[in-house]
Amino acid sequence: MAGRPGRRPARTGGADAMAQPHDPNSLAALLATASLQFNRGEVEAAERICNRILRSDPDQPDVLHLMGLMHRLNGNAAAAMTLLRRAAALKPNPVVFLNLADVLMDNGEFREAEKYCRDVVASSPLDANAHYKLGLALHWLRDPRAAAASLREALRLKPDLYAARVDLGRVLLAAGDHAAARQELEHMLRLDPPLTNAFVFYGLACSELGDFATAEKVLRQALEHEQDPTPTLVNLANVYRDSGDFQRASEVYERVMVLAPENHDARNDYAHALLAQGQFARGWELYEARWEAYDHPRSAAYPQPAWNGEPLAGKRLLLWGEQGIGDQVMFAGIIAEVQAAAASCSLACHPKLVDLFARSFPGLQVVPANSARHAELINQPFDFQAPLASLARHFRVAGTDFPRHTGYLRADPGKVEAWKGRLAALGGSPKIGISWRGGTVGTRRHLRSIELAKWLPILGTPGIEFISLQYTDCAAELAALREAHGVVVHHWPEAIADYDETAALVCALDRVVSVCTSLVHLTGALGRPAWVLVPAVPEWRYLREGESMPWYPSVRLHRQERIGEWDGVVGHIAGLLRG
Repeated sequence: MAGRPGRRPARTGGADAMAQPHDPNSLAALLATASLQFNRGEVEAAERICNRILRSDPDQPDVLHLMGLMHRLNGNAAAAMTLLRRAAALKPNPVVFLNLADVLMDNGEFREAEKYCRDVVASSPLDANAHYKLGLALHWLRDPRAAAASLREALRLKPDLYAARVDLGRVLLAAGDHAAARQELEHMLRLDPPLTNAFVFYGLACSELGDFATAEKVLRQALEHEQDPTPTLVNLANVYRDSGDFQRASEVYERVMVLAPENHDARNDYAHALLAQGQFARGWELYEARWEAYDHPRSAAYPQPAWNGEPLAGKRLLLWGEQGIGDQVMFAGIIAEVQAAAASCSLACHPKLVDLFARSFPGLQVVPANSARHAELINQPFDFQAPLASLARHFRVAGTDFPRHTGYLRADPGKVEAWKGRLAALGGSPKIGISWRGGTVGTRRHLRSIELAKWLPILGTPGIEFISLQYTDCAAELAALREAHGVVVHHWPEAIADYDETAALVCALDRVVSVCTSLVHLTGALGRPAWVLVPAVPEWRYLREGESMPWYPSVRLHRQERIGEWDGVVGHIAGLLRG
């Protein structure tokens, strides 16, 4: 997705609306002249006048406001925020608050921006621009429902606020409501002059809905209107990648690498395409751009130097988990090799994984991330620190670097036996664990989830007991399945709430059958057999082709032939179970 909205013309407030006084050296006259020059683009001349005023009155709020806008225009974010905050404190008013909110959003201070926008909405509820900016702040705070409500209110008040409609499409897209996003954006394509972002977000909505031909067409139209084609080229490459055309995707990514070799979005997205094709060496190199691409500082909380492949003999290394549980489980497969090379290792990981990792890696100090113990650990004298995923560029450079392990995680033996006893009470038939829905918003979960009713060819297999390993609330789905089809899928919420219990249950089962989700990583890391229903163009972790997953020898992949068509894969799995 494209980045934050570009800067729109700021409102300077009352100074430019003042009547020109007779004395050209009066404060009002100077302010009016400076505002006029700023609005004409004569920024240096306006700045000279403002500096002249501030020398005699350093707390003049209208001048501080105007100077803040100038610094924003010149890219001096820190100075802009300082000046606009002073102006807002000295002379609170909606115009200053909204311009300050713009600057704050430019610099990632979304919570403070929300506060100022809400102040304006409260005092001026009919101000469409205030609702619009509040919607933007809420979008960046990852509250899509509230963001959409604010943007819709802005459009109710001002239907021709086209930028708000484009951003409403963007919010719906980020929330996973791709059809609604497409509908909102469709008529925006006919504006003259066109709003390029409307084409971009419309194209992305089409791509998510599987209409890749329209997505390509619309993004190419966007390129005709853009001065900087780089962001849209990245989105076009992603459309090719997501449609399975890795050759054309690579051609466009390589073009971007020439135009903007340090573009973090392009490097990160290209990394996904390369890793999906098993091109690990360059893929991992580009994957380091993930920090900047997602606006997360790589190691802001860690004072120790980053490990970049230096010899670890005699060194103390602090490892830390990143991304989701599945990623931490997957990259944990490298920990034992790092332990063997270093004098000592410690790890901060997702709290749900602490007991499992501590049991599985003797000698590894494991603490929950973002805890008091984590804070204490950060200040210890380690020689290096490294995020788990960055280990791969040193330990998983080629396909032959992936060990043929039988499991590197160890479930609690007592809990495994307890689950075996509980399962035995269901009878002597095989016990198969299932998960049919995976991912969170923004992870293309609609392409890798399968509604439970479509599992009937599998669930109707005689002589098998099926156990739900679904980690989302599924009680209503299971009840509806039982009532409509007489199919019973056992579900124990306590096995899902505690990840150590989940690991034990997986070890007690005969097999797991799942869509692409963190359960696959857990099952493979435990060395337990799994069959995975894989979309035609999956995440890079599952590679673009083949039946095996290099991370987990016990996992077998069963792939869609065409995007969105699951019947063939489900029927194939059902046949394997019956055979």
